[in-house]
Amino acid sequence: MNTLFFSPQQKHIVLFVNVFLIVSIAYFFSGIFFGLDFTDSFYHLNQAIAPADGIYLYPFVLSSLIIKTIIEILGPEIIYLRFINSLLLFFSLLIPFVFIRIEKSRIEVFFYIACVLFLFAPFNVNILGYDSLSIFILSLIFSLTILYLKSSKLYLLMLLSILCSAAVLIRLPNLLAIPIVFLAIGFNEKIQKGCFSSKILKLPVIFLLLTILWVYLGFFKYYSSVGEFFRASANSTSHDLKILFYHYFIHGIKLILFISLIIGGHYFFKKLQHSIPKLLLYGIFGLFYVLFIGFFVIFSKYWQNYSLFLTSLTISILILQVVQNRKDLLSLKHLVLYLYFLFLFINPFGSNTGLLKAVSLFLLLPFVISINDLKLKKYWLLILIVLLPLSLIEKFYSTYEDSGILVLSRTLELDLLKSIKTTETRADFLERIDIEISELKKNNFQVYFYGDKSHIFHYLYPWTNLNINSFFQPLDELGYYPKIEQIINKKQKVAIFLIDSYPGKVARKQTPLEVALIKDGFDRIVKESLVYYLKLKNNFPEHIK
Repeated sequence: MNTLFFSPQQKHIVLFVNVFLIVSIAYFFSGIFFGLDFTDSFYHLNQAIAPADGIYLYPFVLSSLIIKTIIEILGPEIIYLRFINSLLLFFSLLIPFVFIRIEKSRIEVFFYIACVLFLFAPFNVNILGYDSLSIFILSLIFSLTILYLKSSKLYLLMLLSILCSAAVLIRLPNLLAIPIVFLAIGFNEKIQKGCFSSKILKLPVIFLLLTILWVYLGFFKYYSSVGEFFRASANSTSHDLKILFYHYFIHGIKLILFISLIIGGHYFFKKLQHSIPKLLLYGIFGLFYVLFIGFFVIFSKYWQNYSLFLTSLTISILILQVVQNRKDLLSLKHLVLYLYFLFLFINPFGSNTGLLKAVSLFLLLPFVISINDLKLKKYWLLILIVLLPLSLIEKFYSTYEDSGILVLSRTLELDLLKSIKTTETRADFLERIDIEISELKKNNFQVYFYGDKSHIFHYLYPWTNLNINSFFQPLDELGYYPKIEQIINKKQKVAIFLIDSYPGKVARKQTPLEVALIKDGFDRIVKESLVYYLKLKNNFPEHIK
């Protein structure tokens, strides 16, 4: 049997892999307790629970409905939602193994799964949003597409049309899955029939029409009119096409460089493996990857280079698999490689983070390499040995939108945030605001939050929402001020917290929105780290003076 670097009959190896798998699973799920962002995660939760004007945004209408249902069942505590998010990612990895039988030994598959869970752990940071739901349903579509290529069962075609439409409703850019599956079905028909003809297009066209129908019915079911549909847009300036293609270009260049490095290293390792002593060979390549990954991959913002390196590693494996087995390019194993390559780029499609989200389907790599035979496995093992500890460093020192795990010492006591650890500064800030809101409420103030970092407070205090559907809520321009005025002018006592940065940041200059509030009769209240604006007809109560 072609194994990775061991014989599955060796008991100590079996024990090692089983322990490694258990540790990897525990490590993967342990991340749910650490780090707290004020932005993306809570924005999407708020969109699911209480969308502006009571209408879900059409780019992720189904994900909002699913999240709301989960919250209604489990409750709104963040630790539960993080656990569900981790389960979605974990099952995304396992789904292909459920539908497709593989011939590899179980212990080798366990090893692949353990490695990928360990390497992917730094990305398991979200609470629950359309990204994880997308990964889950794309894994399901990927698996059923392969099953269709194996069996050509018509019921799978119907099921794929339903799942692809659901993927689009979960996240609109997932529509890229439709032409990919369309091509897979058409290519399968071509192989079956042996040549292209009008009959070959019959099943792909049926799939396409059914998918379009389900998508239309999904939107028609929720939105009462075309006008309401278009009003329910994301209203986000972050998806400017110039910025989008700039990120694609920069990340594409990095991918090409990383892939060239990995494939080039594979070539030289193969050439040198019989020319120099093994220890020297391993030492040279090991040291090179330690230095390269250590200096150019780890500690990049939001794991940029780390995610791009894992994607490059995946694509390099796919390219070498195709090249090394080019005599049988139309086999099912090769079709899986082509399909996987295309699926990698569905999540980055339309994402303002460029190609970073291509790493999302890194979770499917254990299945892909389990149905193919890696050659020159010692080279890949060498990269893996370097990556595993550096991945651990990445996880411990680069918690998403927070500090490193080692300084996340404060466990939050707020009801919805219990069991989550963050920094002393953030915990103090949240708790001080909680106390201040309680005091303001006792004095009959209506409290509101506004700003890009205010989404966590809309989740903690839903009644503080200004009914704005945009993620971006700028203080340096007055685009939303008419809507704010419309709301606050109806109130006798109003307090507005403007949160556009994380606590502990350097104090900013007075912004146009703050100037507008002061002109409208608001007073600036400063209490140590807390700054908010307050307006009332009568004198301030003593505790506010």
